[in-house]
Amino acid sequence: MQTDKLELYLSEDKIQDKIKDYAEKINKLYAGKKLYCIGLLNGALFFMSDLLKQLKIQIVIDTMNISSYIGIQPTNKITIHKDISKDITGQDVLLIEDLIDTGKTLSVVIEQIQAKKPNSLRVVCLADKVTMHSNFNYPYDALFTVPNEFIVGYGFDYNDQFRQLPNVYIWRGE
Repeated sequence: MQTDKLELYLSEDKIQDKIKDYAEKINKLYAGKKLYCIGLLNGALFFMSDLLKQLKIQIVIDTMNISSYIGIQPTNKITIHKDISKDITGQDVLLIEDLIDTGKTLSVVIEQIQAKKPNSLRVVCLADKVTMHSNFNYPYDALFTVPNEFIVGYGFDYNDQFRQLPNVYIWRGE
C-alpha cells in the first residue's frame, strides 16, 4: 500500500464526532418510529456501521451494491449489482451514501428507491463534493464537504485499496 501518497484530510475523531451528532438528530426525528436504513456498498459500509451503532430507535437494515467508477475515473455506466431485499412501501427510509461526487449514481438510486413508494426518504452522505454536482437537486444531509480531489480511507477506495483506513486522506498518486 502506497501510504506515502496520502495527505490527511479528516481524522477519525472528527469523523466520529460528526456521526454522533448526526445520530442524535436522527434519533430525535424518528423517535417512536421504525427507520429503514439502506447503505450503498461498498463505500458506505464503515459510515453506515458507525452511524447505526449510535441509533437508539428501531431500525431495519438493508444494502444496495452499485458501481460507477473504474480506478479514479467515473464511468457513464451505473450498474446495480444488488438491490434492496426488504419491502419499504409506506416506510421511512434513510439512504446512507459515502460520497456525492457528480450525483449521477445517487440520482439513479433515489429513483429506484422512490419507485418502491416509501413514506419518506432522507439521504445522508459522509462527504460531499458540492462543486461537482450542480444538477443534483434532491435534498440531503452531508457531514463533510470535501475538495474536488480523489479521497481514500474510511470506506473510500482507490481500486479497492485504502478502504480500511480510519481517517480520510487526499490521494496524491497517479
